[in-house]
Amino acid sequence: MVRKFFPLIASFVVIVLVFLSSQGKRASTDDVMIALYNSAGIGMVERTMEVELREGINEIPLEGIGGIDLAEMSLRPLDDGISVLGLSGGERSMGNDVEVGLKSGEKISGKYLGIRDGKLAVEGDGYYMINLGEVAYIKTKHAGGSRIYAVLRAKKAGKYRVSVSYRVSGIRWEGRYRLYLNETAELRGYVVIRNPTWVEFSGANVLLVAGDVNLGQRAPTPVSYEKADGVAVSSPEKVEAFYLYRLGIVVVKAGSTMVYPYVTLEAPFEREYLYESWAYSREGPVYESISFKTDRVLPAGTVEVYRKTNEGVLLIGETGIDHTPKNGVVRIGIGRDYDVRGTTTVLEKSNDGEHYRIRITLQNFRNETKRIIVRHHKWGKVTYSSVQPVDETADYVEFMVTLRPGEKEEITFEYEC
Repeated sequence: MVRKFFPLIASFVVIVLVFLSSQGKRASTDDVMIALYNSAGIGMVERTMEVELREGINEIPLEGIGGIDLAEMSLRPLDDGISVLGLSGGERSMGNDVEVGLKSGEKISGKYLGIRDGKLAVEGDGYYMINLGEVAYIKTKHAGGSRIYAVLRAKKAGKYRVSVSYRVSGIRWEGRYRLYLNETAELRGYVVIRNPTWVEFSGANVLLVAGDVNLGQRAPTPVSYEKADGVAVSSPEKVEAFYLYRLGIVVVKAGSTMVYPYVTLEAPFEREYLYESWAYSREGPVYESISFKTDRVLPAGTVEVYRKTNEGVLLIGETGIDHTPKNGVVRIGIGRDYDVRGTTTVLEKSNDGEHYRIRITLQNFRNETKRIIVRHHKWGKVTYSSVQPVDETADYVEFMVTLRPGEKEEITFEYEC
């Protein structure tokens, strides 16, 4: 039911406007935490806000959160004495001109005054209290962008803290490395944050999450580049199936890319040869590689390989590394060896793609002994192998093969996805 009141004296309207204005007070942000996922291209944001409420039902605009999908958003109270009645989106600032269409077909125009006692308050040719269940639509003549409102019920007037969580698609992070080869291997790692969106976070506590979140989203290319100095990335913490890196308090600028130093280590290395294989038949190259042990967790990322010479530093290649645990072995390819050949043959593959039988053939055409790492990328677990694996993860299995001059060897194995 819509109730219409005609003001008898001007002071009555003034009292109503003053009374309702407390419902439109903005929430002040205390702190912001954003978790960036390197596999999904999303940022999960949690804002802690302090809101000033009057007793009863209040509608509070949540500043700086416009354009967010309400289905991916949640609000929870951090203090006793308040409850969340819901979230709504739209441009309905206090005092804006609105048109309210009712399910009965009636239209009411006037100034939007907020929500009072669970009803929509509009002042037009009279003062209207409209049941929300009767509203078909609300239109505004204000040209601003959409806003998000929280509807909260307070047992008594006061200040309360609430937590707002939501998703921002498009933000992602990645690892980037520069490897310098001389007598030792010197690795310098960086965290790269790409934010192509319009959303900016000033003074946010940023967490970097390494792990596979199956959302299938990709981030667009950023529009600018900026280097940030003086930020240290913490050692990672294992949380469930993820590794968590604490970047600290930084500014995540809109439409930009930011680079933060992460790790510098120097270690002795060994030369090896690496053949990488996938679950399809093919002949592939064998690459000369170097391996060294890392004393910390390294996120997956791209590695630029440089050789130090008397004339300066020379870029000799670019490759990638997988997520490597603490005290793990890092293997990085640095160039193709044309005297060693590898061939992958898929012997069996089930119709549902969950069972594979693979044969890998290696042959050494050079007049010297070669030690070759065979890395086959797969899902699942190896159930049979003619050669004992030296390493196995959920993503790949590795074998070690030593070939004398002119020697040929085969590895046959099976795995279930």
